[in-house]
Amino acid sequence: MKKNGLILLVDDDNDIRHLFSTCLQQEGYEVLEAATGQYGLELAQTRLPDLVLLDVGLPDISGVEVCRQIKGDPKLRDVFVAFCSGEATSDAHKVNGFQTGADEYLVKPFGLQELLARVQTLVRLRNTTAALRASEEHHRRLIDILPDAVCLIHPKGRLLAVNSQAVAMLGYSNTEELLHKTIFDLTPAEEHEGIKTDFVIALRAGIIRNVEYTMLKKDGTPFRVELSATVSLGINNQPAGLLSVVRDITERKQAQEALQASEERFRQLADHIREVFWMSNADKSKIIYVSPAYEEIWGQTCKSLYLSPQNWVEAIHPDDRKRVTESIIKKQIAGEYDEIYRIVRPDGSIRWIQDRAFPIRDVSGNIYRIVGIADDITKRQRAWDALGESEARKRAIMQAALDGIITIDHEGRMIELNAAAEKIFVHSRAKLIGENVMEVVPASFRPWFQNGLNNYFSGDKGPTLGSRIEMPALRADGSRFSAEFTITRIRLAGQPMFTFYIRDITQHKRAEAELRALPQRIIKAQEAERSRIAQELHDGINQMIASVKMRLKKVESSLPDLKPAAREILLRCDRLLVKVLEENRRIAHNLRPTDLDNLGLSAACTSFCSEVQLRTNLQFQCRISSSNERLPSMVELHLFRIVQEAVNNIEKHAKAKSVKLQLRFQGEAAVLKIQDDGEGFDPKTLRAVKKIRHGLGLTNMRERALSLGGTYEIKSAPGRGTSIVVRVPLSAAHRDSNLKKERVGNQTALAVK
Repeated sequence: MKKNGLILLVDDDNDIRHLFSTCLQQEGYEVLEAATGQYGLELAQTRLPDLVLLDVGLPDISGVEVCRQIKGDPKLRDVFVAFCSGEATSDAHKVNGFQTGADEYLVKPFGLQELLARVQTLVRLRNTTAALRASEEHHRRLIDILPDAVCLIHPKGRLLAVNSQAVAMLGYSNTEELLHKTIFDLTPAEEHEGIKTDFVIALRAGIIRNVEYTMLKKDGTPFRVELSATVSLGINNQPAGLLSVVRDITERKQAQEALQASEERFRQLADHIREVFWMSNADKSKIIYVSPAYEEIWGQTCKSLYLSPQNWVEAIHPDDRKRVTESIIKKQIAGEYDEIYRIVRPDGSIRWIQDRAFPIRDVSGNIYRIVGIADDITKRQRAWDALGESEARKRAIMQAALDGIITIDHEGRMIELNAAAEKIFVHSRAKLIGENVMEVVPASFRPWFQNGLNNYFSGDKGPTLGSRIEMPALRADGSRFSAEFTITRIRLAGQPMFTFYIRDITQHKRAEAELRALPQRIIKAQEAERSRIAQELHDGINQMIASVKMRLKKVESSLPDLKPAAREILLRCDRLLVKVLEENRRIAHNLRPTDLDNLGLSAACTSFCSEVQLRTNLQFQCRISSSNERLPSMVELHLFRIVQEAVNNIEKHAKAKSVKLQLRFQGEAAVLKIQDDGEGFDPKTLRAVKKIRHGLGLTNMRERALSLGGTYEIKSAPGRGTSIVVRVPLSAAHRDSNLKKERVGNQTALAVK
């Protein structure tokens, strides 16, 4: 039995084989010898050596061909091959040997110690490689037999590896077809942001457990899954992906829904039941449970029945007792017991009872309990007494509820309400009870609301069926407030009744309005800060620079004998101060252009485009319709800022040659269009948006348009430039004929060739 490994020597030189074999055996290796390539192949295929020391030149087939066949045999994939040659020693021979699949190339002559060292290294490497392959195969088989889908997902969502269960779960034909997908191809678009967030959390924490998503089969069928994932580390211990286990939880969800439905039905039964539930052992010798309704219907205590299980039989009318007793014996065990009989109460009154029962069996099929229900069918209205406790719980829930709850009858009259409803409407219960629910609905909404109620009264249809609606409601003082309504039909015999759930969402709506107004307040703050900085530049810094410039001139004039070198320094300082003044004026102008305040939007846009054209290679074509009246200052300011943002983006990122700027009045709206011939981008891709978006450029343009009640649209495609269109509605005060048509004759044009 081999100790350190099995070595196959394939060499036609007997002396070399003997020398190598002796040396290797002394080191504990088991050695096989072959003088021909064909015999060496046979030994390799039958004995599966760890390492083959192979001569290149053999008498029958070359060592290169032997190596090729060994490496091409899947059964021999763990066999390492080392060429040993004293003739084929050129670089070309070595390259050919390694291309054939050889793991080492030894050039004769070499010392025996070198041979042993090389063999030891190759055997160790072979054992490590074989162990790794076996481990990978073991884990692959283990993953393939798992009942759940297992996949390796790149941090950006691409599928790197999947098991057969994943292929089957998603309805694909093979693994290769699935590996062309990303996790976002397999999930609905509305879940993509949540998936990205979960991936970030998993990569940061190292693990994520039991998150639920909706996935899509190949045919588009959605189904729910539960995913747990851990980070798989790659090179340099960096995350290579998320190793994820995905479980189809469709059946579990269905079971949960069925259980919830069953629990809901039981809850409704327990809250509204009027019948007597009872439970006994199989021979009826012991009552295990009887519901409290027994005492109301039979007129006897439950305790008396527990003590004497035959009490209820003794209460049966004598004319019916024999028939019922025989039916109990014959039919209850078979599950066919359904009897109607009379009972005599202790006070002598008679009631009619419908009694039904069925057997309960254990896991062995043996009957160990009888369960039944008895209903008083004499005066069904008396059964409401058994619901007293349920009604008390209902009242407690209504009074504790934070939402208003109102019950109305089929004519819309309010017959019950809770304290929260009184607080919401600032009405007392005594005031609202008996009033029509329309009293709390604003007049403008009453026809629509009444139509919905009429549909409810006549059937199950209506504009608010099964949904939450928002609409105004009225308080006692006539003031309106925002409310959220849900209407539920109470299904009882006779005329329908309905329960209204009302929630005051005034604070919620106010918070939403505050959130919507926040971007506009930010923009206003930006403009105020720009104006302040521009004013400080003009009135402060520029005045100081001008003062410094004058003082330097005074120094120069007061020193007539000033050396030429010093005079040159003063001249350079004067030039630098002139440049600083010009730059400060340009910055102040961009922060708050005086042209916009003094001359209007048309002049400001034309001046701005001219300034950009002078300092860049961009060519501008401006077509700006003018009017006899100025637009509102905020409209002009926001439109000018949009032009600034757009042109700055074009200058920095578009690589454009020309820009077209157009402002026209169409109907009752001002339409601004900025178009370039740059490289363009795909607006749908996040990468493209990030490429052109610095700071809040695009966001500012969009928010400025929205603050004016307008729209913002961007169109672009790679290689086709970019077009931005802003449409702003004009206020009623500016919707005159001067703004309703384009004035081509008054257009200002700038087109520098």
